[in-house]
This record gives sequence, structure tokens and C-alpha cells, in this order.
Amino acid sequence: MPKWLRWAVGAAMLFLVACALDGPLFPWSPVKPGYTHFVLHRADVYYPSGTALDDAYQQVDAFIEEAEAFHRLKMQDRVTVIAPRTWTDFHLQAPWESGPVAGVTYATGTVIFITPKVAEKHADVGEYLRHELSHAILFQSMTMWKAHQMNGQPWFLEGLAVDFGRQKSYLSPEEFAAEARTKALAPSFAGDNSDMRFNYIAWRSFLEYLIQTRGRDKFQDYLLRVMESPKQARVVFPEYFGKPFDGAVAEFQTTLR
Repeated sequence: MPKWLRWAVGAAMLFLVACALDGPLFPWSPVKPGYTHFVLHRADVYYPSGTALDDAYQQVDAFIEEAEAFHRLKMQDRVTVIAPRTWTDFHLQAPWESGPVAGVTYATGTVIFITPKVAEKHADVGEYLRHELSHAILFQSMTMWKAHQMNGQPWFLEGLAVDFGRQKSYLSPEEFAAEARTKALAPSFAGDNSDMRFNYIAWRSFLEYLIQTRGRDKFQDYLLRVMESPKQARVVFPEYFGKPFDGAVAEFQTTLR
């Protein structure tokens, strides 16, 4: 083997090792220095060695069972949950993620990160685990390409996750109701991300409204259809709910006022 080729092979191997030890291959590495492995029946949790494991991580199996009942889907594969030691660790392990996000779920539906932001906000870890498990159970029943497309329907994907997460980290129901009486909902569903705390609760409340007024079975039919064709979520909406998407948002706005 030529010297240059040996050098190239050696460099590639070192690069792969670095990626596995604290890089983008970290979730699949059999060795995770600095992390303790907590094994559950349906999940693996990795958290910083020498720290106490938040009780919520010990409930991931129960959260998965709840996710299956809530979404009427099956979590087909084990889930790896990682709580990075620091923001530096997180950005090395998930370099394609930008911004101070609280949680990330890969399109495979098998890897979840709960970032240091949750601790910084003194938020409930369980809320964010449930939120990300909502994404995971959907993604495991879709191709990775369709999971990627589902991210283009945040009102649906995130609304469902905030609902299942029973999240209190955003606006309270009372705060949302008060704002929604004077603030138009349409921009939240049209790409206006200037107030995501409001958007998340608007999306959640809209999905809950559809379930209450059209029925859970009808909503499930729509959920499965959207999973098949995420880009058609608004196009096929009238088939399931009896009116165009924008009309349903306006109807919901009227009920709030």
C-alpha cells in the first residue's frame, strides 16, 4: 500500500473514532466516555457520569406506553435518549442543530437529545421527554424522507407533541385565551415565528379543538394520511374536517373570542 494511502486510511479511521467518541456518530457508538448508561426495557439513557439522573428519565418506558396509546401507533424500535454534559458536547454530537433548542429527535425516530436548555430554564424534563417521544413514534412509522417533510408542518407536528407533552413551559391556557381574543391566529399557521410560545399553544389548542368537534377517530384518519403525505396536510384537510384549513382556523378563532 502506498505511503499516502496508508496515511489517508489512518486519518479516516482517526476521524471516525473522533466522530464516535464525541461527534455526530456518538449516538451509535458502543463507547461513550464521560457518560453513564441507564438501561430500560425499551430505551437506553445516557447521562453525564457523576451526576444524578433526573427521575423523569427513569419513566421513559411508561412515557412510551402512553405515547402508543395517545397516538394509536407502535414504537417499533428502541429509543436512545442522550442528555449532553454541556452545550459543547451537544454541538459536537449534533453539529447540524443550530440554536439553543431544548430537545431534538432524529428522523429515524430512534435518537433523542434533551439539551442543557431544559435545566437552564428549570423546566420539567418529563414534559420535554414526552414531547420528543411524540416525534419519535411518528418518525418510526415513516420513512426518513417523510419525517423530514413532516418538519415542514410544524403546526401539526409540534402541536401534537405539545399536546402529548402536557407542556406548561409556554403560555398557560389562561394566558393563551387572553392573547387569542385580540391576536389573530392566522399568522401563527402561516409561518410567523416571532412568538413561538404563543404558536406552540395555538397549534396544540387547534388540534384539541379538531378532536373535540370532529372526533378522535376522524382525527386519527387524518393523522395517518398526513404521515403518508406530509406536504398534502392542508390540501386534504377538508376531506376530514369539512372545510378548508384556513376556514377551520378562523372558526377556532371565533370560538376563542
